Amino acid sequence: MIEREIVKNIPRKPGVYLFKDNKGTPIYIGKAKNLKNRVSSYFNKSNYIGNEKTLSLLEEATNLDYIVTSNESQAFILEANFIYTHKPKYNIMLKDTRVYPYILVTDEKYPKIKYVRTKKEEKGKYFGPYPDVRFVKDVIEVLQSVYKIRSCDRDLTRKSKPCFLYHLGRCYGPCYNDVDENLYNESVNKVLAFLAGDLSEVKNYLEKMMKEYAQIKNYEKAAQMRDTLFKLKSLFDEIAVEYKNGKNIDIIMYESPVYVVLRVRKGYLISKLSFTLEGNLEDFLYQYYIVRKNEPPTTIYTLYEEKVSEEITNYLKEQGLKKIEKIGKGSKLYEIGFKNLEEEINRQSDLSSSLKLAKEILSLKKLPRIIEGIDISHLQGLYTVASLVYFEDGRPKKENYRKYRLDNIKEPDDFESIRTVIRRRYQKNSLPDLLFIDGGKGQVNSAVEALKDIGYTLNDVDVIGIAKEDERIVFPGEIQDLHLPLDHPVLRLLIYVRDETHRFAIGFNRNLRSKRFERTKLDEIPGVGPKRKKELIQHFGGIRKIREASTQDIAKVVKSQKIAERIKQTLGEN
Repeated sequence: MIEREIVKNIPRKPGVYLFKDNKGTPIYIGKAKNLKNRVSSYFNKSNYIGNEKTLSLLEEATNLDYIVTSNESQAFILEANFIYTHKPKYNIMLKDTRVYPYILVTDEKYPKIKYVRTKKEEKGKYFGPYPDVRFVKDVIEVLQSVYKIRSCDRDLTRKSKPCFLYHLGRCYGPCYNDVDENLYNESVNKVLAFLAGDLSEVKNYLEKMMKEYAQIKNYEKAAQMRDTLFKLKSLFDEIAVEYKNGKNIDIIMYESPVYVVLRVRKGYLISKLSFTLEGNLEDFLYQYYIVRKNEPPTTIYTLYEEKVSEEITNYLKEQGLKKIEKIGKGSKLYEIGFKNLEEEINRQSDLSSSLKLAKEILSLKKLPRIIEGIDISHLQGLYTVASLVYFEDGRPKKENYRKYRLDNIKEPDDFESIRTVIRRRYQKNSLPDLLFIDGGKGQVNSAVEALKDIGYTLNDVDVIGIAKEDERIVFPGEIQDLHLPLDHPVLRLLIYVRDETHRFAIGFNRNLRSKRFERTKLDEIPGVGPKRKKELIQHFGGIRKIREASTQDIAKVVKSQKIAERIKQTLGEN
C-alpha cells in the first residue's frame, strides 16, 4: 500500500500524476492544477472510506510518479496521451464492442494507403474509425481503382518486378516505374479529400468514365466502372438533403453504458460505431475525441442536452468543433440513430441466441442454458469472499446469486479460494451446464481439482475461464486456449458473465469491509477512541495484523508508547 509520505516532495504546480503498482505499471492517471493538493486528497479518510475504487487504488499502488507542466492545458493533453498509451485499470475507459480499424495514408515520397487496427506512431494521416476491416478493404479497393496509389510495403529505393495490382491498372507502380512525383501526389491529395468526406468527385468520375467507355463500346471497362460505383454507393449511405452542403456531423445516441456514434461527412453516413462506457456524455467526449484522438466534426448532436465542461468544450473547439447541441426528433438522423441504439442495447442485453454458437465453438457437451460464474475478491488477503452468479438462457437470474465468505483463507490464494467455494457449492447443489471461472488456466484447473475431490469429472460439467490480460478463453488441462474477436457473440456472453461475477464479488467485499470499523477489542482499550481505531485498522488492515505488529510499529501510528503497550497486552501476543 502506498504511504502518505509520498506527498511530501510533490510541488504545488500543475501537472500529471501516475499511481503505479509494484511492477511500475500505471494503474491510475490524473491531472491537477495543484499536484500536491490533488494527490494529498486521496489520503483523506473521507475520500476512501466507503469508496471502493479509491480504497483499492491506494491498496494496490506502491509508488507515485508525476510530471510538472507549464499550465493546466498542457496537463489536460498530457493526461489524455498517457491514458491512451497506458490504459490504466482504474481510469474510466471507453470499450469497443468490436474492433474498429483506421485507414492510414503514410507520409513519404510515394505515400501508400493501408488499413491499421489502431492509431500507431507511424507517420501519416489517419482516417476513421470505420465499421469493420471488410469495409476498409473495400474502400481501399475503390480508391485504388480510381487513383492508383500503392498499398504495398516494398522498398522503393530499388526497382523490382511489379505486382498484380499494377497489371490490373490499380497502382502506378513506383516500385517498377519512375512515376512522376507531381502526378502521384495529385492522386494522393484526391484520396485525402475523399477520406475527409468528399465522395462526390469519385462518384462523378466513375459515372463519367462508365458513360465514356460505353460510348466507345468498351463494355468490359464500363462494367468495371459500374461495379466500382455500385460498391461505393453500397459502402456509404447518402443522407437527407438537410445534412449536405459540406456538413461534418457526429451524432451520439446513448443510454449508459451503451453509446452509438453516427459519423456523417459532407452528406454521407460513413460509419456507425458502438461502444460501452461506465460514465456520462462528458466522459464519452473526453475518451472518444481527446484520449483516442478522433478528429471532431464541426457539429456534434447528442440525444440529450447535458452540460459539458469548458475544458473539454474549448479543446474540441480548438480542433474545429463549432457547436454541441441536442438533435431534433423530427430528423432522419434521429430516426437512424435511435434505431441503431435500440439494436445495440438489444444485442448487448439479449445474449440467449449465442448459446447454440457457444456449444459449437467451445465444444460443450450440452447447450449452456444454465451458466454459473464464480469470482474471488479480497483486499490483500483480508475479507476473502466468493460470488456466484446464475445465468439462465443467456440472462442473469439474480434471485439465484449466492455469496460465500471464506474466512479460513488468511493469505491471498485464489486457487485455494476457488477449491473451497467449489466444494461448498456443489456438495449441496446440482451442477450447471457450464461452470465459468473468472481467471486463467490455474484458476480453471483448481476448479476441476475441487470437482474431482467431491466425485465429479469433466464428463459431468464443462469448465472454462477468461484470462484477463487479453480476454483469452482458457480450458482445463492441455486443451489449447481460444482467441475470439472482441465482438464475437460467444466472447461477449462470457465477458457479460465475468463482469457480473466481478461486480457482485466486489460489492460483497465492500459490504464486509465497511463493517471493519464496528465494535472490536480495540474499543475496550483506554486511550483508543474512534479516530485511533480507524487509523490502526486502516494502517495495518485488521485486528489480526495489529496483533502481529510490533509495539514500536503500533506506537508510530497511535503516537504513544504507553498506549501501544496497552494495545499489545489487550490483544495478546502471537
